[in-house]
Amino acid sequence: MTTKSKYMAIYEWLSEQITSKAFRPGDKIPNESELSTMFGVHRMTVRQAIDKLVSDHMLVRKRGKGTYLLSEKRPVLTRSLETISTYHDDIAKAGLVPRYKTLEAKTIPADETVAAHLKVAVGSEVISLYRLMLASDVPLVLEHCFLPAELFPDLLTLSLDTVLYKIIDSVYGMNLIHSRQEIGAVMPSESERKLLKIGERCPCIWSEGVVFNDKGRAVEFTHAIYRGDKYRFKCSIGRYLCEDIAG
Repeated sequence: MTTKSKYMAIYEWLSEQITSKAFRPGDKIPNESELSTMFGVHRMTVRQAIDKLVSDHMLVRKRGKGTYLLSEKRPVLTRSLETISTYHDDIAKAGLVPRYKTLEAKTIPADETVAAHLKVAVGSEVISLYRLMLASDVPLVLEHCFLPAELFPDLLTLSLDTVLYKIIDSVYGMNLIHSRQEIGAVMPSESERKLLKIGERCPCIWSEGVVFNDKGRAVEFTHAIYRGDKYRFKCSIGRYLCEDIAG
């Protein structure tokens, strides 16, 4: 039996215990030592199986306490394209614990791409925020956003490990009215894979968007990478319009 099939056997056994309700949300599952003895395998093999269930958002590790059942099924993370929403909202609705982690925050000169989206001059100062979004400590989304520095003085002095739109609303009194979004598929770079903790064959969804305030000013340009194995996108579509086709 290969190592892969051994850890999958443990994964499937734990999944069956969860499905049959032998474990309930909040229950502590057998520890690595108990499972390694039960299956006659190394603890690292057991850890692989548990890691997969943690990644599926079914188990959660609590430091110094053990591993507990979080959910009896894999939560569905959905991003709506109908309103301006946040990762925090998506994750909370799935019953998970949202958390932002700021990887980099600084002021930079706008390059041609950023300047074009924000409608500012090339070289003008913009705030660059590179952040990781996690759900119950599992990384899901890498977000790189840019904001005109003139609109958000002292933003970099604030705690940015939170919902940015709440800061824009509460601190700067700005109303966000609409956004323009594009989405597509992409294979992430090596550095992106490491941050998202995914393998080479896990495709991702990229999204680029511009958010506008009530004065029609572009206030944020964002490029985001979503784990393709975790996220769904949804939108409502209007009726079909039939156009004449010249014969």
